[in-house]
Amino acid sequence: MGGRLAISHYVSLSELGGVERQFRRFVSVAESMPGIAQSAVVCSKQVHTHNRAVLDLLDDHRIEKKVLGRALPHHPRALRGFRDRWIARRQTPDVALLWNRLGQQARVLDALGPARCLYWEHGSAWLDGEERAKRAVLARLPAVICNSFAAQRMLQERWGYQGVVRICPNGVIADQPGVLRTRISSPIRLGLACRLVPIKGVCIALHTLAALVARGADATLDIAGDGPLRRELQNLAQRLGLGAKVRFLGSVGDMGAFFNSIDMLLHAALREPFGMVAAEAQAAGVPVVCTAIDGLPEVVAHGETGLCVAPTGDLARHEALGGHNRGLPPYVYAPLEDCMVEPRVCEPEALAGAIAELAADDARYASMSAAAVARVAELFDFEDHVDQVIDAAREYHASATLEAAG
Repeated sequence: MGGRLAISHYVSLSELGGVERQFRRFVSVAESMPGIAQSAVVCSKQVHTHNRAVLDLLDDHRIEKKVLGRALPHHPRALRGFRDRWIARRQTPDVALLWNRLGQQARVLDALGPARCLYWEHGSAWLDGEERAKRAVLARLPAVICNSFAAQRMLQERWGYQGVVRICPNGVIADQPGVLRTRISSPIRLGLACRLVPIKGVCIALHTLAALVARGADATLDIAGDGPLRRELQNLAQRLGLGAKVRFLGSVGDMGAFFNSIDMLLHAALREPFGMVAAEAQAAGVPVVCTAIDGLPEVVAHGETGLCVAPTGDLARHEALGGHNRGLPPYVYAPLEDCMVEPRVCEPEALAGAIAELAADDARYASMSAAAVARVAELFDFEDHVDQVIDAAREYHASATLEAAG
């Protein structure tokens, strides 16, 4: 496995999203591996309460923008450069894993040098803004790692990255063993799990349920997650006449129990660099009906573990369905065309048709449930995921680059 490797994680911990959850799990697994020393540089001014415990597993951690508990001023800019160099001397990592935040990594490259900085793309390539800074950072990096092929293509097509890309798919830690489903219940119990923000397409999911009801199907939708659109989405559910067929559960602590309570996961997102919730649902034995966009078709095998529906509606259609376009990324990756496109939405009728098709075939549903559990175990095991990233970090430490994939 090689000798000792000192890793410093550069990561924002102010939120409780997918990247932060992956970070917590990564540190926990890597902490038990021989020869791995871990420290962290927290790139946010605050640390979310649920992220604090993982810092105790590290040999050292620093809040990048604070000294003695006080925030560093923005000016003079040299102060922050001095702080970054001081942290680099204190932690002396062999490799710094730069978790996302592509446009803000120049200062780490300045402090440590590109030969010690391995950027890890989790979704920054989709975000608008910092165009010049992102291109400048990528121009200095001989190699990066991505959590999906979609992320690789976004770096290459949108930002012109020409270096080596190593794909290390996200890993899944199932809360409990997957339950093999044999038939759809009555009513059809649909589930959705995400933050209630425009990019997740929750309004489309509500229209999909309404389309199913209009077809005469008996179906319900449980929504796990919270966010700024909750009240607006509740009002939309009422306007669509869904009433008690929709439950807004808020933040759910036991996601294993949530997945066990549903028959299918409905994920109508407009953008999804990987699709962690789809992977977690499959690990629980839940087939997925989702948008065929970005990394989702890499996670959900169409026709085997779920159904990926091609998005055909434009952003005007999104607004007509009650969605908000402000804050959406300018481009997403269309895997069927292998190109960047403006965000698109699935037609609710198309999603409803996919759900009805699967609900009408118990044998196919049971086959998808079994295949979903097997797919996650084979491709997205979390310990394998950590091994892949550690192997990439060791290679980068040894050669200041990564070997191109065959």
